[in-house]
Amino acid sequence: MKIITFLLVLVTFGIQAQTFPSPYCSMADAASTTVEEFTALHFADYGITNTDTSSVLIDKTTTVIDVTRGTVYSFDASGNTYGDFDNNIVAFIDWNHNDVLDDAGEIYEVGTLTNSSGDDGVYVSMNISVPPDAAIGSTRIRITKVYTDDYTTAVIDPCAISMEIPGYGIFPGYGQALDFILEVNGNFPSPYCAIINATDVPVEEITTVNFAGTSISNTITYTVLIDETASVVDVAGGETYTLEVSGNTHGDSENNIVAFIDWNQNYILDDAGEIYDIGTLSNSTGSDGISVSLDITVPTDAVLGTTRIRIIKSDTNETYPIDFDPCNIFLGTGPGYGQGLDFTLNIMPLSIETFDIHALSVYPIPVNDVLNVKYKSALSAVKIYNLLGQEVYVENAAASHLQVDVSSLRAGAYIVKVYVEEAIHSFRILKQ
Repeated sequence: MKIITFLLVLVTFGIQAQTFPSPYCSMADAASTTVEEFTALHFADYGITNTDTSSVLIDKTTTVIDVTRGTVYSFDASGNTYGDFDNNIVAFIDWNHNDVLDDAGEIYEVGTLTNSSGDDGVYVSMNISVPPDAAIGSTRIRITKVYTDDYTTAVIDPCAISMEIPGYGIFPGYGQALDFILEVNGNFPSPYCAIINATDVPVEEITTVNFAGTSISNTITYTVLIDETASVVDVAGGETYTLEVSGNTHGDSENNIVAFIDWNQNYILDDAGEIYDIGTLSNSTGSDGISVSLDITVPTDAVLGTTRIRIIKSDTNETYPIDFDPCNIFLGTGPGYGQGLDFTLNIMPLSIETFDIHALSVYPIPVNDVLNVKYKSALSAVKIYNLLGQEVYVENAAASHLQVDVSSLRAGAYIVKVYVEEAIHSFRILKQ
């Protein structure tokens, strides 16, 4: 047990202009609290470092982290315990914006740090779910770090670093607190379904999605449904685009990839004609070049404007086959392993001139040096994109037969777009 020194503190009453931490409580008995500092915090994909070893309450409210209702985020904390001692880490989040940090449902006991210098890789962590009814806008989160041992109990209090000694009472303790800001956004994935029992689903992440020349990368390994709805991909009715997906199977197992697209914009993702079985990933790290792909044709009667596409990656085996459910990741009768990812498609009108795919000739495929492209009328341009969506070749022309020099391209798959007046057509090639 640490030696506790009792101090008589003289308090002078007066008025001092101080914004922080208003409107939230300051730390009681701060002058009698011994600072043992946080060194690093991580919430979602954001990191906060701290080197202040003298302040009891650290002001990091200039750090604003975006979160979304109904989404799970990972949190971890590191700090100096000043020897072989235990520190309890607790997070307090004012979800209802009433300026009180410890209402029911706002307290998260993250864990206990033990015998750490704060820079030795030791940390405690917890997944925190943003309540679906959390108030929209900016709110405060406070993290406390409080000493505890077999003879004292760390008091869970957002307004004090204190410990209770049974039979003697509550006294100022050892530790520190740190405030930052969460910006709570609206109810993703509304108006579409969330993943059922998301907190029970072990995440096995999607790493890359490529569609229509746009690439989406994902490194989040703790959230079951990823919000990439800010990624908007333009597609046109009647055109065909390649969807390619990579992901981590976490060992020699199989993950089925399914795409759901709300073509009729009725907020249901699995109507007839909206489900696409992309394929099965096997024994992949998600960054080893292994992927599954499928060519998807935009229906000519798809409703124009923005709509949702959801990719579901779920574990499968011979005993428990594929289940095509955009709102669930499960294996057999219980939660499965996997992840979902949502992004946005912008459905554009049909081309004024319909591209006649039967009048197009492309050869050879695979191609080594020269790709021949022939059409019934003059082609105005040809563009080639890699699977990251980067343009790697462009040629403006006015000929019905183009010989495209691809000798300088690296071996691999590419998306080719050919233009004829108002019409565009995309297809996939393999460069050897």
